[in-house]
Formats: sequence, structure tokens, C-alpha cells
Amino acid sequence: MLIATSGIAAPPAADQAKRIAEQFVTGKQPDGQESYEATEVVTSDLNGDGQDEIVVLWTLYGPTYWNHGVAVLEKQGARYVPAGETQDALGLVEGMTVADGIIQLKTKWPGPNDARCCPTVAKTLRYRWTPGKLTPAK
Repeated sequence: MLIATSGIAAPPAADQAKRIAEQFVTGKQPDGQESYEATEVVTSDLNGDGQDEIVVLWTLYGPTYWNHGVAVLEKQGARYVPAGETQDALGLVEGMTVADGIIQLKTKWPGPNDARCCPTVAKTLRYRWTPGKLTPAK
């Protein structure tokens, strides 16, 4: 379970959304070798029900690697709970925007001659959220 909010239907303030997102990623900590960070946090009504969801771009840091993921936290009663997360490879995510129910990620992927550290091929990934899952969108 995540941080409780007031019973008011207003969207969470940016600082409150960030705290909720940080609590979510703290719950993902598997062991002492890895850590998670809520890299970007956006609130938006993804499904048009009048209630803002919290979209979290998170980063996993390992001893010699990193990985990104996106999760949606949905308000249930007075709390925000996980309600969908990508399991897709996302490349190096440089930014996230949310508009018209679409989560858009600006990413870089390795080209044929790129060093592992330094991908150069730009790619935009888009996802649509329906309660319980994130799916690729065109």
C-alpha cells in the first residue's frame, strides 16, 4: 500500500506525487546491490474518469548496469496503488511526457557501432494505460 491522500478528488500536488512515487520505488528494492529512483513523475487523467493517475518513470541502478521502467499508480479510496507497469526494454530514456492519455518516452538505442555506454539511435515509445496494464500505442 502507498501513501494516503485526502479524500478530495483534486489531483495530488507535485511534491505529494513525487513522495508517493518514491515510496513505490522504495518498495521495489530487491537487495543491497541495486537501488531504484523515481526519475520523473507526472500526474494526468489517463483514462478520462476525472481522477488523475501518477505516472512514474523509474530507474534501476545496479553495480555495472541500469534499466528503466514506467509504472502507473491509481487512486483507490484514499491511497495510490500500482495499477500497471511496463516490462519492455526501454533503452536509455531521456524524457517522458503524458498527453491525451498517452505516455511518451524519448529514448536512445544502441546503433551498430555504438559503445554500450553511448547509444545514438533516437526512438519514441508510446504507451496507453487501461486499469491494470500498459500497452504499446501507435
